[in-house]
Amino acid sequence: MKSEWITASVAELEADGTILVQDGNHGEYRPRRHELDPAGTPHIRAADISDSGVIDFDGAQRINDQALARIRKGVGAPGDVILTHKGTVGRVARVPARAPHFVCSPQTTFWRSREPDRLDQGFLFGYLRSPGFAAQLRRRMHESDMAPYVSLTTQRSLLVPLPPIERQRAIAAVLGALDDKIDSNRRLAGLLEETAAALFRARFVDFVGVDEFEDSELGPIPRGWQAGSLVDLAKFVNGKAFTKHASGAGRPILRIRELNQGVDGQTLRAELDVEDLYIAHADDILFAWSGSLGVYRWPGDESLINQHIFKVVPEGTPKWFVHRWIEEHMDSFRSVAADKATTMGHIQRRHLAEARVAVPCGDALEDADRVVGPIDQHRAALVQESRTLTELREALLPKLISGEIRVPDTADPAEVIEPMVA
Repeated sequence: MKSEWITASVAELEADGTILVQDGNHGEYRPRRHELDPAGTPHIRAADISDSGVIDFDGAQRINDQALARIRKGVGAPGDVILTHKGTVGRVARVPARAPHFVCSPQTTFWRSREPDRLDQGFLFGYLRSPGFAAQLRRRMHESDMAPYVSLTTQRSLLVPLPPIERQRAIAAVLGALDDKIDSNRRLAGLLEETAAALFRARFVDFVGVDEFEDSELGPIPRGWQAGSLVDLAKFVNGKAFTKHASGAGRPILRIRELNQGVDGQTLRAELDVEDLYIAHADDILFAWSGSLGVYRWPGDESLINQHIFKVVPEGTPKWFVHRWIEEHMDSFRSVAADKATTMGHIQRRHLAEARVAVPCGDALEDADRVVGPIDQHRAALVQESRTLTELREALLPKLISGEIRVPDTADPAEVIEPMVA
């Protein structure tokens, strides 16, 4: 029953030993710039945690043993829930079981249950991702004149619900099953993409298994193949200035921000009737050619493509083939953009025409498509399944955490969820 639930502040839960909440070292104990070491211990900042809750241990800055020896708090552990609380407030991640030894920075806090028979760590992870907890953060994040910030002192005043432990574990089981499947899909999709990239490079860049070559402007290429360019493979359609028509309703408007962060509450929307060439559909190739250059396979809903983004429409060639050739030239494109010091870095259409590709003849591309095509399709299916599961999790999470609905008394978290009796 919902009446069995109690609520306590973090300070109260710390006082009775139920929870431990710590951020990284400040002041004299904080690591110095000269103590950064690429081979050292990860020092996790807000930027190292994605909106989707993935901690980038590999890309995080690292500190040497001298700095590590000064650390007095914020030493993380597998299973910890990490909260970003400074600058970027409210990102939440759970440390995986095989995470490396790491420490929090002053921008991040770990939350750790010390009494699992009173507070389940999986339930705690779910609660920190809930709208109710996010609302507490929003109310407190502008209390200082600094950038958005929820200090450790403020965090200790936040409230945590405590349903009966059996209910906590049931909620954690359902959310955990969804999280595990989403994470499994993400990792498998990444492996499939790496496999497709390796097969592409071996066959169409390194020409593995080819015995006969002929000279071309690209250098030696397989006999009978042609030297072409990216514009021979696809149509590059630039988006339009849809943001000036933003009304708050209708389809999302994709800017570079959305390509990197996804569609959220800050995404602009517009009710416009436009040609399909300016609409992004699931798995379309999108190429940001100005500012932060990158090539993407759009995973979201039907959306309007803003200017500075190409919709790439393959013409007679598989989608994966076009995507991989663009990726092959991305370092060159970024170098061109970086040279434009007086303007926003970008490339021009002529750079697409100058980006040379080896165009196969005969059955070479069809043969490769029989292998790489299914791999690419499986990756796309995993991405879409994860998106569906994420939407399901986001719909269930606030109802489970608030007690609006409950998990039946069953060991199977996949069972149907029934309404909570008041």
